[in-house]
Amino acid sequence: MGDVVNFKCPCCAAPLSFSGETGEMTCKYCDSSFTMEQVKAAEAAEAAAGEASLEMTWSSTEQALIQDENGKVAGYICPSCGAQMVADEHTAATECPYCGNPAVIPQSFEGMYRPDLMIPFAVDKEKAKAKLTDFTKGKKLLPKSFTANNRIEDITGVYVPFWLYSCHADGYVAYEGVRSKTWEDQQFVYTKKDHYRLTRQGEMDFAQIPVDASSQMDDATMDSLEPYDLSKAVDYDAAYFSGYLANRYDVEEKDAQPRANDRVLNTFRSKMREQVGDYEEVSQKGESIRLTGARAEYAMLPVWMMTTKYKGDSYTFAINGQTGKMTGSLPVDQGLYYKYLVLGTLIPMLLAQLVLFFVGDGGVSVSSEVIALVISLVIGFGYVSRLKAAMSTVAIKQNAAGYVQQDSVRAGRPEDVFLFTKTERRQKPQNTSGSQATRT
Repeated sequence: MGDVVNFKCPCCAAPLSFSGETGEMTCKYCDSSFTMEQVKAAEAAEAAAGEASLEMTWSSTEQALIQDENGKVAGYICPSCGAQMVADEHTAATECPYCGNPAVIPQSFEGMYRPDLMIPFAVDKEKAKAKLTDFTKGKKLLPKSFTANNRIEDITGVYVPFWLYSCHADGYVAYEGVRSKTWEDQQFVYTKKDHYRLTRQGEMDFAQIPVDASSQMDDATMDSLEPYDLSKAVDYDAAYFSGYLANRYDVEEKDAQPRANDRVLNTFRSKMREQVGDYEEVSQKGESIRLTGARAEYAMLPVWMMTTKYKGDSYTFAINGQTGKMTGSLPVDQGLYYKYLVLGTLIPMLLAQLVLFFVGDGGVSVSSEVIALVISLVIGFGYVSRLKAAMSTVAIKQNAAGYVQQDSVRAGRPEDVFLFTKTERRQKPQNTSGSQATRT
């Protein structure tokens, strides 16, 4: 006996059976029916979507070691977080810029890998301190004791290790799209949905996507410092390190790749999704993306850092040493939070009372008071939510749109293939007024 083929419903994935009465494949679970051609087209689309593939292979240059005549480099190690920081004889460290530990230990290391490129500090310490001071201004939820005890003089300049990823990406993303049409009669509302298989193809180049190579460094904090102007990068020169710390990388290039891969993939998907036109519903079904010319470079980028503690919690602040961009998170005073929640609710409530008094002919009702209270609470919570959001500028980067070479983006030929039609019927609410419905 030959193999038995079981077809699945494109709508609910339940088994389909052939109806001799209609000559179509029918689903007893969702009451859908399809021609054999539509079922086979849907099966082919699902199989094609399942052939998703990713081809990602990165290459990197072999790093040379920086070391003195004894094969060593001088620096410090933090016994708290394990950070290893290289420094010259002109640089003294009194605390760890990563965790704020006040007892860093002088140490000699077995050399440090020479970066392929680096960006020198362009923002000096005084400007960095001013940025940090400005960051705390106007923050209504910030505890007053936090700024009073802030050790702004302890801000430290650090060259942070990064891997920079560049590649050419090409491939396609497959979707299922739906176009719908609605009409009605006296009893029912009908919705006809036409399902399509959509394929969008393209290619683009990515240049020097940064991924920090220090396990002590918070990824979201480093992402929030982007972008750096890498066109101003220079070759390594020991003179640039004078007066600053340099963190030795402890995240291997292969271990940093997943973050770069995610950003490339998310950006490629987003660019393909932008090509999908007038469909009411769109869902991704598959993809095939290939990277070619993928390479990784090792870089040292400048960051001013300070970590401080408040009520047992650590708060890290970072400033892009090239552009001066500031990022960090501030503590929230819960007493101030509720104070501004009350004020943000009370003021709209008082205004609502005035409106009700004049518009409502001097009278009020329970329902109008409840509505006014609900609206005032929504306004109050929205107000304090904005105040709280301003306390942190730290956010992880999910894409690499800023690293796409715009003249490299090319779209392939779009493919839209009709799959099947499904019509849904919904009964109208019954007329309970007793009046005769008007016929159309």
